[in-house]
Amino acid sequence: MFKIESDHLIDFARIAAIIACVGLLYSPSVGTVGLVGAVVAFLASGQAVVRLKRVLSRPSVYWAILFLGMVLIGTMYASVPWAVRWMDLFKWRTILWFILVLAIFDERRWRERLLIIFLAGTAVGAVVSSAAAAGWITLWRAPEHLLRISGTQGMAFACAALICVWAVLEKELMGPVPWVWPLLGGVYVTNIVFVTDSRSGYAILGLGLCVLLSWKASWRGRSLIVAGLLLALGLALTVSPRMYGKVQLAVTEWAHESELSGLTSFGIRRVWYLNTVEIIGEHWLAGVGTGGFPEAYREHIAGKYPADDWRSLATTDPHNQYLGIFTQQGIVGLAVFLAWLVAVGRDRSGPPVYRNLAVAILCGWCVTSLFSSHFRTFVEGHLLATFLGVLLAAESHPRLEPPVEPNIIQGAIG
Repeated sequence: MFKIESDHLIDFARIAAIIACVGLLYSPSVGTVGLVGAVVAFLASGQAVVRLKRVLSRPSVYWAILFLGMVLIGTMYASVPWAVRWMDLFKWRTILWFILVLAIFDERRWRERLLIIFLAGTAVGAVVSSAAAAGWITLWRAPEHLLRISGTQGMAFACAALICVWAVLEKELMGPVPWVWPLLGGVYVTNIVFVTDSRSGYAILGLGLCVLLSWKASWRGRSLIVAGLLLALGLALTVSPRMYGKVQLAVTEWAHESELSGLTSFGIRRVWYLNTVEIIGEHWLAGVGTGGFPEAYREHIAGKYPADDWRSLATTDPHNQYLGIFTQQGIVGLAVFLAWLVAVGRDRSGPPVYRNLAVAILCGWCVTSLFSSHFRTFVEGHLLATFLGVLLAAESHPRLEPPVEPNIIQGAIG
């Protein structure tokens, strides 16, 4: 009886993780309930210790723990209030979520359920958002902000599009209606190009497609794939004034930052980056400590710019994940973080069929985190951690009850 109850609690933790994965895109409250529910059910199952021991031997896990240790050590020498240090440490709970998901999604049927429900949840958003942009319906918010903000929406739709492409490429997963996946993928791509003005979405979709399409190709084939994707990018920029305007605006703001008279998204980012690099030059070895960046930045720019200059705007985040880690945990902390990324990318403990999708999504996040802190932001960080944990989880022997279809497409149709 205890074993049955324990297994049911693990199932409940998986259901809660699925709710969190989709709920985070629409409501932080729903997402939080799912996250907390999954943790509580996992700890109450009686299997937490056994399952965690099972994954601790994996390089992707012990490098993650080592990095969290570096962040914890950084709290010891930061010169800011302890509340600030603990809050900054708490933001890295996304890595603990990755470990938890890795420990519970060890059955294929649950892995495929999460992917299917994520596609269903994002498909509703993509269709409704596109319909609102076409003027067919009226929403309570702009179509490009239906899933909280445009950045989140673009990243979620890009991940969903990559899942569809992956399902097409892995032919054994296609099932009896293979046309569903390219059709659904087309819905996501169309929304990203014409509706959702998310540069992060553009990056994840483009780089993810490059990884997926070239995964099993020869070197010559990869060259052709890259050329084809560049041609597709040029076509998208030509037919979508919205996409072209967003990309051109970012390049212009970055390149002409010194000439700008007002605050802009990429202009201020360049100022933050340059000042952050100067701070790193003074604290490159150990950093300023966990939570110490905001104060270090304020001290660095004090008196550097006129009070009415937009460049004097302080920030709590350099909007670059790597610079942020380098500033607070020093060169060793950054090296450990990069080692964790490599370990995740090289993790072969799970079924090989899922690894290329995990790497494609991870590569996209690595690029977008040059302009944000997407590994630890609440929604984006947990979304990435969920996908990595689900896709890289090693499979255990399935339970005998109840029998289910092992096919991702059949699961969707059934």
